[in-house]
Amino acid sequence: MNREQWLEERKKGIGGSDVACILGMSPYKTNVELWEEKVGIREAEDISQKEYVKSGTDSEDPLRKLFAVDYKQYEVLHEENEIIHNKEYPFIQVSPDSRLVEKATGRKGFLEIKRCEIMNHKMYEKWKDGNIPQNYYLQTLQYFLAEEEFDFGYLRAYLIRHLADGTVIREIRDYVIANSRAEVQEDLDYLKPQEIEFWKFVETKTKPPLLLPQI
Repeated sequence: MNREQWLEERKKGIGGSDVACILGMSPYKTNVELWEEKVGIREAEDISQKEYVKSGTDSEDPLRKLFAVDYKQYEVLHEENEIIHNKEYPFIQVSPDSRLVEKATGRKGFLEIKRCEIMNHKMYEKWKDGNIPQNYYLQTLQYFLAEEEFDFGYLRAYLIRHLADGTVIREIRDYVIANSRAEVQEDLDYLKPQEIEFWKFVETKTKPPLLLPQI
């Protein structure tokens, strides 16, 4: 698909960035606002020209290539504007940053890439002690839901931390989301019915109850 076709296709299902919204855990959008976008009564904000989005897009390919250098045990594959659909529930979809294939075994996995500008201590708290922000974790789970052949996954985070004295600290962190699908199966079993229920609200044009993130 070209980019315009890809953007239109994304509107027809639930993607990784939608998952936190559905559960009421997104810091950016409510589940009702997402529902309004999916049924066509609200236009999604075009953020493609925002600086942080453009920087993230420009960083993705170098970070992918560096991952391939660092993890030679994997083939790192990428197809621009690709969307994977769950075979049973096609509205469950994901646009992979990269597919991974373990050379020794043929096992299939994924790589999600994030470039994050950390402007204050509150934002940094979400990354402390080996953690990742909850909405990013939920986004990675969508890979497992959309493609049942994925058995493992990584998140590569490029963190740019701005300190109060003007110092900028840059670092790349790699997080193993799961070494095997079984490690996240309980979360998948919880998430899948939530997405099925949300999409029923979309198909029937029935407004869902508002869910708000915990403070």
